[in-house]
Amino acid sequence: MWYVIQTLTGREQELLRMMERVMGTAWQADRRCFILYRECIWRVEGRLRLHIEPLFPSYVFVETADPEQLYFRLKQVPRLSKLLGEGGNFWPLYEEEERFLWDMMEACGKEKEEICRLDRLAAPERWLVRRSLVEVDEEGTIVRAQGALEKYLDRMVKQRLRKRSVIIEVPFLGTKRRIQLGIRLEGDEV
Repeated sequence: MWYVIQTLTGREQELLRMMERVMGTAWQADRRCFILYRECIWRVEGRLRLHIEPLFPSYVFVETADPEQLYFRLKQVPRLSKLLGEGGNFWPLYEEEERFLWDMMEACGKEKEEICRLDRLAAPERWLVRRSLVEVDEEGTIVRAQGALEKYLDRMVKQRLRKRSVIIEVPFLGTKRRIQLGIRLEGDEV
């Protein structure tokens, strides 16, 4: 099952390093621990600048068959983490939520190996969700997409072509969440 660890926004990578340091070889018992990142664009002085940031700020995902053991290990990691749940129970991700994560990770393709090499951490994984190539009609409405947005085009609630982003709404962590994904148009330099 997949579980969510919550940390302070911007401290996701620090949490992974701390977990690796505190847990040592016990870290290998969990088959997967990862952060999802997304490419996004900032417009600076009229030019597009590529930027990378967490897709889910403050969340680290863990796949484990033994959440209680993970919980006790996380207690050794000072002040940076909390498993999401209530009443002493952990919340595993629902099947649809896992499917969404898999779709985002599959959209990463070969880039996964590239960003993992940059990571310098052996056990955890970082996945980079690249900007989706989109096609727009005469009115500027997105009609087709490739990449991460392809399967979620029908869930798009807002598009910002100038900012090169869209917002999709998907069920996630027990509620409907709006998630921003980067897009690119044919001919974009960045």
